[in-house]
Amino acid sequence: MKGNKRIFSRRRIIVLSIILPAVLIAGIMFVALSPAVLFCSFGVFQMFKELRMQKQVLCRTDHQALLEACRELSKQVLTENPEIEDYMIVPDSLLSKYPVIRDIGAHQVTVSNIGIVTIAMGSTMWHFGIYAYPEGVNPSSSGFPHKELIPGLWYYDVRYDRYEDYDEDIERLLQKRRK
Repeated sequence: MKGNKRIFSRRRIIVLSIILPAVLIAGIMFVALSPAVLFCSFGVFQMFKELRMQKQVLCRTDHQALLEACRELSKQVLTENPEIEDYMIVPDSLLSKYPVIRDIGAHQVTVSNIGIVTIAMGSTMWHFGIYAYPEGVNPSSSGFPHKELIPGLWYYDVRYDRYEDYDEDIERLLQKRRK
C-alpha cells in the first residue's frame, strides 16, 4: 500500500496537540500582559530618572546660587503679579532667565503669595522638591519642609513620611556633596 501513506503519524498529532495550544496561550498571554509589562518598564525608567533628579538637586546644585535665584524670581513674580491669591505657576518663559532653577528639571515651579518658591519634582508615586523662603519668612510657619540644605533653602520629600530612617539616606547624599 504505497499510495495510502499517512501524512501525520500519531506521534506528530500528539506533539501538535500539546504545542499548538501552548503557543496560542502564550500569544494570548503576551498580548494581554503587554500593557502591564510596558507600564512596569515605564515605572522603572521613571524611578531612575527621579533618582538622577534627586542627586542633581542634593549633590550637584549650588544651593546658595539656587536660593538667590529663587529669591530674585519671587521678587519679580510678586512685583509683576501683586494680585496672587494663593500661588502662581511660573511660566517657562520666565524660568529661562534663571538657569540654575530651570536646569534642575522640575516639572513645576510656583511662587506663593508670601514669596515662597516651590520647585516640584518627581511623580505621583514619589514627590520631592525644594522650598526657597524669602528673607524673614519662618519655614516652620508655612508648609512642611524636611531637610534644611542652607538657611532659607529646604528639601522636602514624601518618603520622609513613609520611611522612618529616610533622613539618614538624604544625609549620606549630602555627605557626598561635602566631600
